[in-house]
Amino acid sequence: MDTAVVEESVMEGILASLSEPLPEKVVKQRVGWIGANGEERWIDYIDWHTAADILDSVCPDWSHEVRDIIVIGDLVAVTAAITIKGVTRCGIGVGQVFDEKGIKGAEHDALKRAAVKFGIARSLYKRDERKRNNGNTLESNQNEAGDDRGVTEKQLSAIYAIAKAKSLDARLEAMALFRSEPEQLSRKAASDLIDHLRNIRISA
Repeated sequence: MDTAVVEESVMEGILASLSEPLPEKVVKQRVGWIGANGEERWIDYIDWHTAADILDSVCPDWSHEVRDIIVIGDLVAVTAAITIKGVTRCGIGVGQVFDEKGIKGAEHDALKRAAVKFGIARSLYKRDERKRNNGNTLESNQNEAGDDRGVTEKQLSAIYAIAKAKSLDARLEAMALFRSEPEQLSRKAASDLIDHLRNIRISA
């Protein structure tokens, strides 16, 4: 059998395993956003080490590295990359720049977001998207934006930084407005999302 075919089959098997539903015991909850009526809305998530444990179990030879660190005001945006069988996918996390825990948290969030791109915990985001869409949404998507150029790293960093500063979930906001993850937005849609995040008023 052709080597490329074998490698493709192996990768498909890994992705299928990583995308399997998570045991409820590893799923945690936190406040994702506050509705217009002031009600707290809870979302599901997993810890970074849970994602790492899953990767260790399914593909022990996976690796990760920090690709970029950008300081935005008092926030730091970290880009982390995960590589599995030669396939690399990145994620961005944001934390407080003057807090060691904030920087570590940013790296851990970046790792989790990269892991999501391989299928880990993606079902949780879909579940939270359905919750978010029960509220008011803007019927728009990146195809309607008229710009097929992809979102830039600078825009992604800004999106996650602004969302972090306002205790919002950038992915949920992107899903609600554009039915797409931040990393999949066009530049125009990303710019619109940044404006949207900046204009959200957080109740005291």
